[in-house]
Amino acid sequence: SMARIRPTQVESSSSTEGRRNMSGCLVRGRGAMNQQEFDAEYGYHQETTSQIYLCSKKAVRKCFDPCTSGRKFLQAIIGFVPILGWLPKYNFKGHLVRDIIGGFTTGVMHVPQGIAYSVLSGVAPVYGLYSSFFPALFYMIFGTSRHTSIGSFAVVALMSGIANERILTKYVDSSNSTMSPTEITTLTPIEVASTLTFALGMIQFATGLLRLEFLTAYFSDQLVAGFATGSACHVFTAQLDDIIGVNVPKVSGPGYIFRRIYDIIVRIPRANLCTVITSALGIIFLYVGKDWISPFVNKRLPVKIPIPYELILVILSAAFSYLFRLNERYGMNIVGEIPAGMPEPQLPNITILPDCLIGAAGIAAVTIAVHISMAKMLAKKMKYEIDAGQELYALGLSAMLGGLFPIYPVSTALGRTMVNVEGGTKTQLSSLFSCLLLLTIILWLGPLLKTLPMCILAAIIIMALRSMFRKLADLKRLWPASKIDFLIWLVAFATTVAIDVMEGLAISIVFALLTIIFRSQWPKSQSLASIPNTNDFKDPRRYTAALPNPNICIFRFDSPLLFTNVGRFKYMINKTIGVWNVEADSSRQKLLKEKTLADSNFASDIKV
Repeated sequence: SMARIRPTQVESSSSTEGRRNMSGCLVRGRGAMNQQEFDAEYGYHQETTSQIYLCSKKAVRKCFDPCTSGRKFLQAIIGFVPILGWLPKYNFKGHLVRDIIGGFTTGVMHVPQGIAYSVLSGVAPVYGLYSSFFPALFYMIFGTSRHTSIGSFAVVALMSGIANERILTKYVDSSNSTMSPTEITTLTPIEVASTLTFALGMIQFATGLLRLEFLTAYFSDQLVAGFATGSACHVFTAQLDDIIGVNVPKVSGPGYIFRRIYDIIVRIPRANLCTVITSALGIIFLYVGKDWISPFVNKRLPVKIPIPYELILVILSAAFSYLFRLNERYGMNIVGEIPAGMPEPQLPNITILPDCLIGAAGIAAVTIAVHISMAKMLAKKMKYEIDAGQELYALGLSAMLGGLFPIYPVSTALGRTMVNVEGGTKTQLSSLFSCLLLLTIILWLGPLLKTLPMCILAAIIIMALRSMFRKLADLKRLWPASKIDFLIWLVAFATTVAIDVMEGLAISIVFALLTIIFRSQWPKSQSLASIPNTNDFKDPRRYTAALPNPNICIFRFDSPLLFTNVGRFKYMINKTIGVWNVEADSSRQKLLKEKTLADSNFASDIKV
């Protein structure tokens, strides 16, 4: 808000003089007015219909509009199932080859990541392949983003694993359970994970139905980055026992990450030497390949080629483990049996669905914020449009339909999405070719991975976390730019690490909302002064060229005027006027002395 307060002694003629604006046009000035006088002078028209009524009317009309004609009904169907709109117009000549290359490149990354992140989610590795296959296939039908890669994501897998463990702990405890003993014994981690996925889809679909995508605006980049980096610390510590080949008891509760680190440190003398060596070789292989070989090769090629080091490592380590029988000879943990064939669909467990809805709420917040921000960024970069509301429908339907199969919750993966872009993907059809590659592994090649060492999966996860840990460098940039954004990042990171993932997310959201409240209740304000020979008004405390006007006080209030800050507004405007009066009086006295001196000199000249 900006207010201009004119003193009563200013002559009206001075306010009605003409002046020229920056374009050179003559603009007629006007005298000072209050709001009622301004409205009467310029014919203000007040709307008689409430905005709530208009919005409700618009929503109802939107619901029934498709039923008014066949053309509108067809448009509504195409809008809800976008593949019916873009597939008939698909440019096979210009896009097919690029979609095939990008799809297979992304599919190659799906395999090791899906298997590795299944460990974080607390389910068997084979379910990681299903989790990469079904949601991506369904999203291709309902989604509008051409480049986002739906599948396993480390942070979401970790959150689902925590929720999975809490639900299992609750229902296995027969004293707190309403289930029969038979139901308790048959409740499995994958059953909880698939029901959790279905509940996640329900929340995402309801968010789209209620048009609540605007809530993602409160998940600032700093909040998401701090939370993701804090979650990466949990993911990292969860892999350390597999890296050194020791068994660590599960712990939970606030600060459990420090207890887990302590348990791992005291068990280092009992580490499996073969596992440690294999882990080190896997990490070195990925590091050298990604940081040395790929840059060297891509500099000498006209087109960047993403090399699937993770898949190469999986194949080599599985073959090496099979040939040298590392599990039998040295006690190295391996993946174990991976059944071939497609799983049968099954309805979610209704008994645990209420608990899954609670656990899925935090996962939904993260998946929606990450997906919408990534989809919008890529759409802007690639110059096409997405429908944010339809994206929520697509996420929800992908999760609900995928939840009918044994999968764990998934999301848009940042690294895999960028590989999809660099692979030259043009449309959503690339997901079909990713799914074809995954289908081949699920139906025929999966059993060949049973000798894959678990430490290799841990090495893949740890190397994938490097991009998240690099976000710590954001703190150096945020501190001089915005202290509040710096605190949001720091609080999100610290609470996520020190307490737990779910609790850290909740606390960081509350803290971010509090910063918004504080900034609206105690906003910045300043008096402004004009810069000579321009139409600009700036704070004279920051711009030495700005000259205060002794006849007018300009006050700026950097916030909408709300009931929470009206007291602050009154206080600051009175304070500003008081300071301005003192400065204006001194300026007037100075001008008066100069005028008196000039008049006396003029009179002396006449006398002479």
